[in-house]
Amino acid sequence: MKRLKNALSIRGDCLYCPLPLALDAYWNCLTDCHHCYFRHLNHTWGTDLRPADPEDVQRKLQAGVKNKTPKTPLAHALASRKTLRLGNKSDPFQEAERTYHVARDLVRVLTEERWTFVIQTRFTGVMMETAMEEIKSAHFRRLLQVMPVVSPGLDRDWEVLERGRTTPPRLRLSHLSFLRDVGVPYGLNGEPFIPGYHTVEDFKSTMQLLRDHGIDRYNTYNFHFNAFVAKRLHAIGVDIERIWYHNQDEQWRPILAQLLQLGETYGVRIGCPDFVNSGKAHREPANTCCGLDVPRPCTYNAHTWKRMLQEGRDPQEILAGTWDGVGDQEEGRRIMEGTTDKMYTMHDAGFGPEEERDETGDQNTFGIV
Repeated sequence: MKRLKNALSIRGDCLYCPLPLALDAYWNCLTDCHHCYFRHLNHTWGTDLRPADPEDVQRKLQAGVKNKTPKTPLAHALASRKTLRLGNKSDPFQEAERTYHVARDLVRVLTEERWTFVIQTRFTGVMMETAMEEIKSAHFRRLLQVMPVVSPGLDRDWEVLERGRTTPPRLRLSHLSFLRDVGVPYGLNGEPFIPGYHTVEDFKSTMQLLRDHGIDRYNTYNFHFNAFVAKRLHAIGVDIERIWYHNQDEQWRPILAQLLQLGETYGVRIGCPDFVNSGKAHREPANTCCGLDVPRPCTYNAHTWKRMLQEGRDPQEILAGTWDGVGDQEEGRRIMEGTTDKMYTMHDAGFGPEEERDETGDQNTFGIV
């Protein structure tokens, strides 16, 4: 079987995400959820499983910390021991883990290297059956946070989108309640909220269920909707035109406002990666948009900048002070200024004067030179 050679990576959206340092136990995710945009990678490059090599990952972590002249975003993240997320392109505790035990061994490696990390999974059952000793060890050293994924459609999502192949959602919540009770720091990943498929009432029901389980941290974000996912959802009878319409900012923004309000009503801390549509006034409750406070987040990103702009900090000082080597400095500057139409900017989020321009005539939202 082929091995996954590049198990460590930096997410492509690192200018928006404080947790872009990622570690994958497997290249493919055999669960093959209908709504997962990452599965396009496997349909392009192959559908073999490709387990990671934990010993190779450990060597790369050790070498990364010793690198005194990092040149790439990944090298910078490793050199500064940024908190990483186990589970990015694939679920680390998918059913294949019962056979290969790669995620379990990666948890052991991270613990040995004293590396802080977050586990993101829909397979809490597999995780707790195969890796509890390793999880206990990581927790004892205060390295671990857990972040199960439970989208707001609950059982319907499990049956339709996840194909009944994951740990059932209510059981995930029970597992999370157990981990919380023994002191493991946690968050609950609510992605995706699919506008036009999920409803505000779905979200309200989820809030009620979280309260029943004593879970008070959740995140929400709308849908990564591309042609690959649209084709797959259409094939199982989902109304993709309705989803496309409600996924646009104009329709999504008022829906998101209701979701954030429901979080306040039910006493649930809502993390929201959508820094634009959550509005200028919405303040993120944690140093990541997942709703988790992690020891070493990446800082050169819109999540961090929005919080600092809300405090009245100078944009130029923010860019200089948050630069940590992870991301493209020039693209980051354009996001801060609002001088690009290729991505969302702080201007789109409502920060900065509307029509300030520099001497060249280009829009320069904050007068940065």
